[in-house]
Amino acid sequence: MDKNVFIISLGCAKNLTDSESMAYLLENEGYKFVEDINDAAIVLINTCAFIQDAKEEAVGEILNAVEAKKSNHNIKIVVAGCLAQRYTDELKKEIPQIDIFIGTSEYCKIIDVLKKIETQETVCQIGSIDSNIVETKRKIFTKKPVAYLKISEGCSRSCTYCIIPKLRGKYRSRKMEDILAEANDLAANGYNEIVLVAQDVTLYGIDLYQTKKLAALLTKLNEIDKLKRIRLMYTYPEEIDDALIACFKNLDKLQHYIDLPLQHISDDILRKMGRHTNKKAIKTLYKKLKKEVADITLRTTFIVGFPSESKEQFEEIMDFIEECPFDKVGVFTYSQEEGTPAAEMPQQISQRIKTKRYHSLMKKQQKISHEINNTFIGKTTEVLIYDRLEDNIYLGRTFRDAPDIDGGILVHSPDTLNIGEYYECKINGANAYDLLGTVLNNEYSQ
Repeated sequence: MDKNVFIISLGCAKNLTDSESMAYLLENEGYKFVEDINDAAIVLINTCAFIQDAKEEAVGEILNAVEAKKSNHNIKIVVAGCLAQRYTDELKKEIPQIDIFIGTSEYCKIIDVLKKIETQETVCQIGSIDSNIVETKRKIFTKKPVAYLKISEGCSRSCTYCIIPKLRGKYRSRKMEDILAEANDLAANGYNEIVLVAQDVTLYGIDLYQTKKLAALLTKLNEIDKLKRIRLMYTYPEEIDDALIACFKNLDKLQHYIDLPLQHISDDILRKMGRHTNKKAIKTLYKKLKKEVADITLRTTFIVGFPSESKEQFEEIMDFIEECPFDKVGVFTYSQEEGTPAAEMPQQISQRIKTKRYHSLMKKQQKISHEINNTFIGKTTEVLIYDRLEDNIYLGRTFRDAPDIDGGILVHSPDTLNIGEYYECKINGANAYDLLGTVLNNEYSQ
């Protein structure tokens, strides 16, 4: 078999780490990666199936591969990840051109699967969603110095709108020694900003060690000399305890940034969502974080249009972000996913109302974000430069900006800046999503 591979990785950063694992295994077996689908013998699509938009995107990429296969009949189409796990039978029927299906826990078997296709017409390597985590190295796709580091797999929560537990299985933590070994390897190879990801990072260790171990993990990561920044994503509000808050206060490499997916603020809707918190507890946590970590950047997400959500309940979110402003807010319209309890609930909200509420909340948050960003004008901050737009203009990120999902800072410099290095910048402008700044000197910090 020709060993040219074209890889498409869809969905979240957690999915990306699976794609990186498959890429490492492929490269280790002599496979070569190409940037044009028409040069490929194997098209590997690692899919997401979290919400309808993600499923449609994945199907679109599969159909693009089918088109390429029309002119090159030898192309093998490999569909991996959540869509393959959830819809194997449907995809086999509707898109018979797919050659291989790989489930969410089977990506480590990519080489064996490719060998099977040489003697079989179609291969389905789906497996149990609760399989033990297999440790593999990764071919990092992100630009230096940033890399994602997945610390657990699956989710044991029962949010009524979410299909993830049926796609990824129960919560399984990686061993701490394996995570630390990978972090040391990443740092040694120039990836000095690591972003910890999981379905819920705050529960790390609860299954392996019978107690939460995120604070202990962060403390050990902070001791790795060559690491510069550690960032947390996907922290459940009810699991943020004093030990974790102490980490933000005491660990110099842990960025003062918390991604806190709330999803709603109405007690009634939170209960129907299967969330284990309430408005009072959320407000108390918000005030505590602001008090204990003065410069903390808070990010959250909300789902609007959940079944039975009234106008008044939606307005609770609007009032809440006015009272407790967040630096960053992502908004999703509720997606009615088959196989979830929420999909069967009465009083489903029309798409028209969901869209209207989405735009109303986004508009309000843009004003809040702009006001918060304006408070940074005149201040100086360390900026990671990650791209060059044109002569003297660069894109960067401060500690307030997570890769891929947040805005950043547009930096002007009369001198050439090094991509992947950190510089002190003065902020002299702002809009709803980005800051504007100027490099104070052309000496980057180590």
